[in-house]
Amino acid sequence: MEFLLGAAINHDHGATDMIAKLVEGWHGKLHRTERWQDLETTALYSNDLRVRAAAIEINLAVNNLAKADDTAKELMDSGKQQESNRPWDAWELGMLASRGIEPDRIHELLVTWAHDNQQQTRFWAVEGLAHIGTEETIKDFLDVLRNDASMDVRERAGCSLAKSGMLTREQRMKAMPGLLELTDDPSLNATTRLWVYQALREITNENLPNDPATWRNWYSSKGTERTQEFRRAESWAVLGNN
Repeated sequence: MEFLLGAAINHDHGATDMIAKLVEGWHGKLHRTERWQDLETTALYSNDLRVRAAAIEINLAVNNLAKADDTAKELMDSGKQQESNRPWDAWELGMLASRGIEPDRIHELLVTWAHDNQQQTRFWAVEGLAHIGTEETIKDFLDVLRNDASMDVRERAGCSLAKSGMLTREQRMKAMPGLLELTDDPSLNATTRLWVYQALREITNENLPNDPATWRNWYSSKGTERTQEFRRAESWAVLGNN
């Protein structure tokens, strides 16, 4: 498993296909290792969504979580009954939703947990939402980026819009209007405003100054064209670290 995940990270031809072929047989047979955890972190920031998806599949196998509605229900019930379970449950629920398991119910629950009174629950709820990879999560990230009391949670929301998680580049462009609203929102502190501009640059591949009018003018004149460019490109190609 570790060899194949490493090969996928290195973009070796056929590695992600081989993982997809074998992963169901790995459930209940794998164990957590430091090497796997390092590989997972690297894979989840790949510039290829197929590699990120492979990392998610392997995570579910390592944790012996079947891709089934019953698994989602168990994790949702776990978090509802024991608040301390919510961070881990949120992370895994997002992964299940990304594989098509109860995406609507999981999304609804993670949005609720993203407003929990415990910072760690909110943090991992945002991480779970990032796995889902649907346009409906964009408004959730914008809300957290603007309003969460924790800068750590806000940072994860900004990163989820710009770079991390399972959104395509075309989908991320749909965050532009909301981010443009935030550029001159007087309620934002200076650090959050910098994260907004960083997200704008990473989403668009444009290195413009931190100026609301400049960004609005660019989006008005070039936004549709850039979205079409991303639509024509490979849907799995995203901004990543490797």
